[in-house]
Amino acid sequence: MNLTMRRMITSGAFACAALSAAGYSFASSPDAWQVLYDTTAQACLKQSGLKKAKVIEGPVLFSNTILYKIKGVWPQAHMKDKTGKVYCSHPYPNGEPEIVDAP
Repeated sequence: MNLTMRRMITSGAFACAALSAAGYSFASSPDAWQVLYDTTAQACLKQSGLKKAKVIEGPVLFSNTILYKIKGVWPQAHMKDKTGKVYCSHPYPNGEPEIVDAP
């Protein structure tokens, strides 16, 4: 390997290390995506406020948000155990889920 090739490889390695240290990522494993989906789904189920809540659609992945449709039982006594559906929009990798009623 000649000196020019060695310099190119070394420069590339340093550039990747610098970007990684700055918080940039290049790819995620399927396991990492599954952890993200599980974490955001659990946060959405909790934020929904529904009893016996479960994800019925999703995850739908947008550029910085994951969307779920959740079904469960309304917790208020006056709702008399009627079922309800909500959408949950969860910004990732950080952020608080937002809940809106679904038809």
